[in-house]
Amino acid sequence: MNTSTLPDLSPLQRRKRIAILDGAKAVFLSQGFGLATMDDVAAAAGVGKQTVYRHFKSKEALFVGLVSAMCAQVGGFLASAQDEQSDGTPEVELRELGWMLARSLITQDNLRLYRAIVAEAERLPELGQVFYENGAKVVRAFAAKILRKRFDESTAALRAATFVQLVLGDAYLELSIGYTVPDVEARFALQIDEAVAAALR
Repeated sequence: MNTSTLPDLSPLQRRKRIAILDGAKAVFLSQGFGLATMDDVAAAAGVGKQTVYRHFKSKEALFVGLVSAMCAQVGGFLASAQDEQSDGTPEVELRELGWMLARSLITQDNLRLYRAIVAEAERLPELGQVFYENGAKVVRAFAAKILRKRFDESTAALRAATFVQLVLGDAYLELSIGYTVPDVEARFALQIDEAVAAALR
């Protein structure tokens, strides 16, 4: 689990919080939010249940914390990968971003997380807000930054939102609902080509 999102804690507290988040990830993503218990998380983390409650006041707060941490992990990966791979041209940068986004979001862990968020978002409004602020909004900001090399700020923001939607397209929707997608790489290649073309048109 990414430690950069953790509050100012002692080294021991940080280790325990990381263990709790790792345990929560294993439990929530395998059992779903409804079936998971704080006892399960404590056992998976190798800590006492009271330790879990000292860090997170409720199961809901723990789930929100997990979503925030996992979104930050994806955002950090995208940021570092962009820094390493960018050659400065908007077309290449957008294509790189599209592939990084697609490959990170279609991992089994992130697909399970998305399903769990959708299932609980109505009951836990904070969950949707955390997911949007730390996930979708961050990715759109990366795309908009690239597009500002060619367009004004408002146009870049609008095209960035469209770019992200076209990158994910039907293939991500199908994977999210458990539908088997043949030739996943080829499907995303077509979607990313269209997303880049539309963004720069």
